Amino acid sequence: MEVLCKKTLAALLTPLEADSITRCGLESLNDLTTSPEHLIHLANAKLHVFPFKDVDACWRRLYTDASIAKAVLAIQAHLSGGEETREGTAWLDDVVRALDMALIMTGAPLREGMVEDLFSHLEEFMRHDGPRRKRRKIESSFPVMHARCPEIVFPIDRSKMSLSSFEKHLEKSLPIVITEAIEHWPALHERPWSDASYLLDCTLGGRRLVPVELGRSYTDDGWGQTIITFREFMDTYLLDSNHDKIGYLAQHDLFAQIPSLRHDISVPDFCYTDPPPPQAGTPLATKVTPHLEEPLLNAWFGPAGTISPLHTDPYHNILCQVVGQKYIRLYSPSQTKNLYPRGVEDGIDMSNTSQVPVELVEMQLEDDPEGEFCLFGDAPYVETIIREGECLYIPVGWWHYVRSLTVSFSVSFWWN
Repeated sequence: MEVLCKKTLAALLTPLEADSITRCGLESLNDLTTSPEHLIHLANAKLHVFPFKDVDACWRRLYTDASIAKAVLAIQAHLSGGEETREGTAWLDDVVRALDMALIMTGAPLREGMVEDLFSHLEEFMRHDGPRRKRRKIESSFPVMHARCPEIVFPIDRSKMSLSSFEKHLEKSLPIVITEAIEHWPALHERPWSDASYLLDCTLGGRRLVPVELGRSYTDDGWGQTIITFREFMDTYLLDSNHDKIGYLAQHDLFAQIPSLRHDISVPDFCYTDPPPPQAGTPLATKVTPHLEEPLLNAWFGPAGTISPLHTDPYHNILCQVVGQKYIRLYSPSQTKNLYPRGVEDGIDMSNTSQVPVELVEMQLEDDPEGEFCLFGDAPYVETIIREGECLYIPVGWWHYVRSLTVSFSVSFWWN
């Protein structure tokens, strides 16, 4: 570990000439090993001045390298400390927080491998040299909590599909439930994500940080976001069957952050097909969508009752269900005018999200919650419940509403 720390600090202090971090000034680089906390505050302030896409890359690099330097210095202080220092774990919490904040805030540009290497060595160090503490007993499985399960009236077709049959299906531009496509994933069997203790082991005893959405849906009043430890997320929102709060780890690239979980899954072959473009005459047909060299992976992990409001995505999607069940309702892009898309709100284009609170209709609480969506009731839809080991293909531009019926862990694969 000490060798890795020295090697890491040396790399931080000798950036390549073309590295954007050099635009921050040599004085900033010299401060990496003496005042990393100051540099983190400086870079963080710059990150919040402009929209993220407009922030000079040098400040993302400075935030990253200062965070790594802070973590490495904390590791070195622990290794050189006395017996009392070595027995504590507060230093480890600080190290993990510094490294994860770099990943979450900036993506750790040019340093992803360096951060992964540090986490890998930390896990090995804790296995062999870390303090021996009695592990808190937790339930190995999630509590059985079921939200209201709807009757399926307009079911989506289901099929065990070969790659060739899926390619033919793409020409129809219709959703379909694919069975038996991911049964080989370790996440379903030998390294099950349904085992809470396994997930905690993969996150350094739950110390890893994750971004969590607070509230049932991002369109609800009072919705917010926070960054908390994986253990706090599990304890508060997943393992406590008596709570009424909802926290959702939603649309997060958890697998780039924690590669050990990435090893438990694989990209479905369906994502390497050549799908059709958005349907002519639909909103996405006139928008330019970047070409993806590789599928985009995102994690969706939360308790029963989480909701993704009716919305569209700019890519084709294979949604794979690893833990639990979800109810999904889909509308064709041709129904867009009947779904009342939002407009620009607070400077953000929300046209991919419907104004209609579908959950109130779907759960038969109200037919037309506001009395102003008169066309919505005439829009045809299809629906399904996807269960563990099943996938749902969602064609580009199809509107979809998602509600978790149990504790649920899904992985989405976007491609074009």
